[in-house]
Amino acid sequence: MTEKVIPAYDRLQYLLQQYTRKRCTPEEMQELFRYLENPAVRELFNNIVDKDFEAPGVAEDGEEIDWEFMYNKIVLGEAPAKRIRIFNLLKIAAAVLILVSAGWAWSHFAARRAAPVLVHVQPQGDALPAANKAVLILADGNTVNLDSAGSGAITRQGTVNLSKAPGHLSYAAATNGSGNPIYNKVATPRGGIFKLTLSDGTNVWLNSASSIRFPVAFSDKERTVEVTGEVYFEVAKQVVKGNPVPFFCKAGNMEVAVLGTHFNINAYNNETDIKTTLLEGAVKIKQGANTKLLQPGQQSLVGKDGQIALSDHVNMDEVMGWKNGYFVFEEANIGQIMREVERWYNLDVEYDGPLPDGRYNGRISRATKVSQVMKVLELSGINFRITGNKIIIKSR
Repeated sequence: MTEKVIPAYDRLQYLLQQYTRKRCTPEEMQELFRYLENPAVRELFNNIVDKDFEAPGVAEDGEEIDWEFMYNKIVLGEAPAKRIRIFNLLKIAAAVLILVSAGWAWSHFAARRAAPVLVHVQPQGDALPAANKAVLILADGNTVNLDSAGSGAITRQGTVNLSKAPGHLSYAAATNGSGNPIYNKVATPRGGIFKLTLSDGTNVWLNSASSIRFPVAFSDKERTVEVTGEVYFEVAKQVVKGNPVPFFCKAGNMEVAVLGTHFNINAYNNETDIKTTLLEGAVKIKQGANTKLLQPGQQSLVGKDGQIALSDHVNMDEVMGWKNGYFVFEEANIGQIMREVERWYNLDVEYDGPLPDGRYNGRISRATKVSQVMKVLELSGINFRITGNKIIIKSR
């Protein structure tokens, strides 16, 4: 384990001055980041801020120091495309230490009103992030708790063997199914995630509060599954007697038709649209009589009215953040953010007054406790408290 070094006062002072003057070399930048990851540097950092950076100043060349540029450079490693000066220097100093220690990369908070005065509310509780949790519902209605089941063979469904590794359930079939299909279902609770490999080799990742219903062995003519919540697919190509076997994914009344492709579907009931995002291959979206063909990098949005809209401007980092271990928000409102928090941490969210205004852009590890997520939102003016299994958001 690498020892965390506390720098000399003069050295840390020099590195911060280099940052304010935008003169850090790559080596100096890495050195500064390494120091800021050490909680023991907090007091030294605050002393330098109090003494040398009491108010926004100017660099030696007379250019005004853009403190939000400095903040975003430290946290993100690059300046945002749109700069909005909201934090004063002392708030930035506190934010840098909190964000570095929490693994945050929070870009900016774009409010449609003046920035509020921050009021710190100490959380009364906390919650751990989602873990490998799921339940398997067999064809006869019996259930298997997958997070408690040991590794190895679990059971047999027809001619298909089921086996489990940590966080992963696999189906293995020697041949495709014949006769009436046998259906299983895997469901994750709030605060649970899980991976599944279907009998055709298709890999499936379930986000929190999601499910998939599927035949344990597919027919030679088609492969059909049904999902709720958010699910990512890497569909295996399957050919029988020279003919490709299509794969269909149903979410409510919407259907996604594919042959072999990678796509993500977000079909939570409390979201406004069903979003299907294509990463690789091609899929056809069908809702009633409406159909649309998706190309890689595109996203379809099926609204409550059944209409299908296509978007070419998709942030794949945001779409795939949950699978890659991050919360990623782009121009998200507090309602969108807190719905993800509810599902990931198995918490309920209540609002004391109207929802706080504003749009947020940011990125944080999903391995972070909920209190750390909320503390960074608090830096942007969100007043909260955690009581038991509940987060209460209070408007100002």
